[in-house]
Amino acid sequence: MKKTLFLCLMACLPAASAFCAEGDLELPGERWLAKFDRYVCDYDKPSAQPAELADLKVSFEKASTDRSLDNVLITASFEQNGLACRYSAILLADNAAFTARLVESKAFNAEGADCSAGKAVLDRNLAANNYLYYGHPHRIAVMMPVADAEAVCGAGKNTVGAEFVLFGRKQE
Repeated sequence: MKKTLFLCLMACLPAASAFCAEGDLELPGERWLAKFDRYVCDYDKPSAQPAELADLKVSFEKASTDRSLDNVLITASFEQNGLACRYSAILLADNAAFTARLVESKAFNAEGADCSAGKAVLDRNLAANNYLYYGHPHRIAVMMPVADAEAVCGAGKNTVGAEFVLFGRKQE
């Protein structure tokens, strides 16, 4: 019995170690680093967390860009069915138009649980956005089209921003 259990565990080990090697997406040439600060309705106007993100217990962590400021990596965590999931997304920014669109995303759980429903919510909210860039220290707010934007930000509003504050540069 012990020998069978041991052989079974050994057979599963390569798959488990491959999964453990899974991590967030990486941004080649990552240079500028910003940490999540708060949700905003507009330039520097704080807001509550949108309900669909609160339901998933979304916690944005950081945003980073490469030297060109065109490629953006956003990382976050969320819960799905009570289990912790990681999320990362790469966006391509059009800096002249102050827009960004989702290029690639990834969500995973350390135990291999399904994170697809939460990933779909975050992907939908990051698919195509305007962004705001303002202030000192420099701030960027990715404006997400959430269902309860009007309830959170007031009449006529259809977006809520995840605001990130620049805190440094990645050492090369």
